[in-house]
Amino acid sequence: MAEAMAEKRVLLITNNLPPVRGGSGIVYDALARAAGGRIVVVAPRISYQDGLPLIGWREHDRLAPYPVIRLGLLRTVIGDAVPRHLRRLRFLLQDISIRAGLLATLVRSLMRDRIAVVCIGELVASAWVFGVLRLLPSITRVVYVHGEEITTQDDYDSTKERRRRALMAAHHIVVVSRFTARAVAELLGDKAADRIRLIENGVDVARFRPVERRPDLVARYGIEGSFVFVSVCRLLEKKGIDQTIRALAKIAVEFPDSRLLVVGDGPYRGALEALAADCGVAGLVSFSGSVADDELVDHYALGDVFVMPNRKLPNGDTEGFGLVFLEANACGLPVIAGSDGGSKDAVRHGVNGLLVDGNSVDQIATAMLEMRRDPIVRERLRDGGHAAAAAADWRHKARAFLALFDAGS
Repeated sequence: MAEAMAEKRVLLITNNLPPVRGGSGIVYDALARAAGGRIVVVAPRISYQDGLPLIGWREHDRLAPYPVIRLGLLRTVIGDAVPRHLRRLRFLLQDISIRAGLLATLVRSLMRDRIAVVCIGELVASAWVFGVLRLLPSITRVVYVHGEEITTQDDYDSTKERRRRALMAAHHIVVVSRFTARAVAELLGDKAADRIRLIENGVDVARFRPVERRPDLVARYGIEGSFVFVSVCRLLEKKGIDQTIRALAKIAVEFPDSRLLVVGDGPYRGALEALAADCGVAGLVSFSGSVADDELVDHYALGDVFVMPNRKLPNGDTEGFGLVFLEANACGLPVIAGSDGGSKDAVRHGVNGLLVDGNSVDQIATAMLEMRRDPIVRERLRDGGHAAAAAADWRHKARAFLALFDAGS
């Protein structure tokens, strides 16, 4: 009985939970799956990006091995066409409704689910909850930080004061990388040291594993007999796929059997397709678009080497960790990663991959050539990747997260 009482339950509030795509959603879903029912998640049914219902949330929640509470919205919609003179009023009315609904849910869950810890998965959008929780000193307040939400400059919080207040209201600040820890420490100064808790991201090694190439996918992308560099990501500028295409044009001179398979979709796709044509490698680059979750591992398996040379953008946006590097390692691929942001925590140069300057086409091309030329290097990095993925099993990460709150920890 004493042991059961010591195991505190966590209420995790986040806009990013599948079917929403993205790294933080993967983190929260994986963490809750590995926590043995001790994490209850509050998430939206409607996308704040466009105000439309999320497709597939019922199917996700029905199969999830953890409780999910769905509300309409958890933050105001940013993507609808509201006349400027009505925008502030709309935001105010919508925000009041959102806060009232989340507050009622919070109270019910605290009573019904024996919640002892409330974790905010978005730094600014839901941090107002901490102001309410200050009235309940027995509740532990936690914020989960990925990195780019600290480093990115935006008009909403140009001085970063909102972010600073939200962090200071938390008992624990969970960071996913040493890069993120440094960013938080720089923002908060000496006040941060005793609050920061490093729990690096993990990977589901039961799901992500080496599998045989599917002949139908090989035929679909026309890569039979090719050496395939594969990228899996949302198509954003910071991911560095543009630089990869430029590097491919360089290495194809020596190795014309090289191919690039880009798995994923996003606002940068059109620009990338045009760039491939401009570089004369449109026939060497395939874009899969979005793929179903149950086909993701099969797409990793099409690659010989994983490449995503991420870089920092002028507004500070960068890669907070890079889950895809561990996923690729778990699937048996050596990786090429950018050296900016938190990717240095996921990839150790010369151990499970190669780190490059994501702004340098020459460095990227050199790393791709080294991988292409030397099977011994690929095998060594593949072995290192297997070990790195095994050490990052989400079960270990969930235990570390829950241990922050359990009695005697």
